[in-house]
Amino acid sequence: MALEWQTLGGAPDSSSPGGGAEIRHVVRSPLGDLTHAVCRAGEVAPTHDLPELDEAYFVLAGEGQIWRSLHGREAITRMRPGRAVWMPAGTQFQYRANQTTSLVFLVVVMPPWKSELFHTNDAGPWTVGADGPAEPTDDSWLTVDVRRGPDETAPDGSEIRLLGGVERGSLAHCLLHPGAVSSPVRHRTVQELWYVVSGHGELWRQSPDGTDQVDLLWPGAAVDIPLGVTFQFRATGLDDLELILLTMPPWPGTDEAVAAGAGRWT
Repeated sequence: MALEWQTLGGAPDSSSPGGGAEIRHVVRSPLGDLTHAVCRAGEVAPTHDLPELDEAYFVLAGEGQIWRSLHGREAITRMRPGRAVWMPAGTQFQYRANQTTSLVFLVVVMPPWKSELFHTNDAGPWTVGADGPAEPTDDSWLTVDVRRGPDETAPDGSEIRLLGGVERGSLAHCLLHPGAVSSPVRHRTVQELWYVVSGHGELWRQSPDGTDQVDLLWPGAAVDIPLGVTFQFRATGLDDLELILLTMPPWPGTDEAVAAGAGRWT
């Protein structure tokens, strides 16, 4: 089984259709994608209309705003570091970066992105190429911030802060303190995509056929955890190892992870 390990390149791979963001491909699976996006300071994206795709944005740096409309409700929400905003299938949405800072964010797409599923329209409060006033009206709707304390401890020992989800998948912030080593586990029914936000570490993965590999984790690195793969990770730097986890389908509970023997490290 081929296991993915990717890290961000310097130059963007493409621009989002209709403009508005630089795109750097991160990692993908049959159920969904993680992509890195940058909306430059002062830029405004066209209004997205994605009836067949669930999306979420997790803000890594910078600030901006996003307008969303779904089932007769609409709101403008601040985009700031540590915040996840969700756009379930059928949501119309438009985002922009503040005038002084570029907006950097991780894009979750489920199922995997295809150009024929992307549409734009003329809805939304802002005009592309113009700076229009619109103050935030709702910072809670379909929005989750990384909390100060963990929501739960994962079966592998890491701290988990939940970031919401939809029927196809859920998002979480995972933290492992310096020097800590997770317990080796294997998932029963879900697969995951990981993106490293900060810190350094190592990840050991073993496929069902017994082949294994160790990969380095650093900011911008991304990996997959396919169903049936045994894994263990550790924080090797001076700072916390922090990751964003996309779980597909959504995490069902602590019984999902099965203890998987001795692992690579103790």
